[in-house]
Amino acid sequence: MIVLAPSLLSVVLLVCGAVVILLFTARLTRDGAALTTIGIVTLIVAAIPAVGADAVTTVALLAILAATAVAMLLVPDAELHDSSQRPEVAALLLLGSSGAIVLATADELLSAALGLETLSMSAVVLIGLGRGERPLEAAFKYFVLAAISFAGLIYGLGLIFLATGSFAFPTLVNVEPAYRWALLAGVLLVGLGFTFELALVPLHWGALDAYTAGAPGLAGYVQAASKVAAVLALGRLLIGAGAPLSGVLIAVGLISIVWGTVGALAQREMRRMLAYSAVANAGFLALALGCGPIGRTAAVFYVAVYALTALLVFAALAGRGTGPLYFADVPNEGFSAARALGLTLGLFSLAGIPPAPGFWTKLAVLGASWEALGWGPTLVAVIGGVAGVLYYLRPVPDLLAIARAAPSPRRVGSASAVLLAGAAVVVLGLAPGLLYALARLAIGG
Repeated sequence: MIVLAPSLLSVVLLVCGAVVILLFTARLTRDGAALTTIGIVTLIVAAIPAVGADAVTTVALLAILAATAVAMLLVPDAELHDSSQRPEVAALLLLGSSGAIVLATADELLSAALGLETLSMSAVVLIGLGRGERPLEAAFKYFVLAAISFAGLIYGLGLIFLATGSFAFPTLVNVEPAYRWALLAGVLLVGLGFTFELALVPLHWGALDAYTAGAPGLAGYVQAASKVAAVLALGRLLIGAGAPLSGVLIAVGLISIVWGTVGALAQREMRRMLAYSAVANAGFLALALGCGPIGRTAAVFYVAVYALTALLVFAALAGRGTGPLYFADVPNEGFSAARALGLTLGLFSLAGIPPAPGFWTKLAVLGASWEALGWGPTLVAVIGGVAGVLYYLRPVPDLLAIARAAPSPRRVGSASAVLLAGAAVVVLGLAPGLLYALARLAIGG
């Protein structure tokens, strides 16, 4: 009898769900409720293997599948170039999630590379299916950067195999001195490939356009799933790579915090601001990953909360098209009360305003940075966090005014997605210790 590992079983279930959707595309094009139902049921069934699995698998499955569930609820209202492509979008969400799970839970690098490519190519198509010409241009840029980073990753795999004769996650301590530099170069190239999914400087420019131009719900999914998978994969790579990769991540993380913060402060358009802030948040994740075991715990905690919060924000923006949303136009945008409140809650959490869960995640990262690196890097992160309050809360007064006067939402899918993501953010704000304990088990396990 063949017994599949929990993560592999979830991947098989997700792929089967995608195949079922593609087989009945003609029928599901006309029945959006059935399409959403099949997608959500598939995700629920795929989450069952998380029961009794190790902590890493549990975190990966729950975070990635929860993000996919929110995005799946947004499929009927997604701003697509052709509305008949909704079944393909749902199938791509499931396939992308299977790649994210493989990347997050793989025991060896070749499987991780296949998972990364599956996730990246699914993301490219999801972004490109948005309405208008801007999503196509953004998808092309994202594809080019994905191809470059994947080529570097494959070259890194070759160097690691040359040095160790294996595709297992390498340990620098056990390699022969003659091959140490080859292994070190391979680890850095593989790490570079993983950091593409985080949208760190200098691999951020494709993600900026993707997060800005794609359909909001799909852009939010790409951002959330990519970051969760990349953090867990980098955490595993760091266990054996030691100081060299940690030092690179700390340096790139600090640069990303500064670059993303300055870029976000300069924006007058909300989605572009959110895209730059994603770079800054990626910097916080990289900084935490470079700070040893306590930092990796903080990074897992941070990315799980960030994924749900970012999806809440993008779910609230769904249904308004793929064009720019200037801060000055927020009062006239026609937000419902639920979407305005959901967007406000998400922005409060991203800004790190207590008692929102984003406050506890930033506190965890700053604590890890202080313990591992001292006051210098921590001060840069603190300034980035404080500046985040300035740009995240810019539209909040208008949103609160809308929430008091706006009518009930007309789009059931968008309202359900906002409710689901909002409820998750509230629960995490009330009990952040539970998620932090699970993150610590994931790193320890």
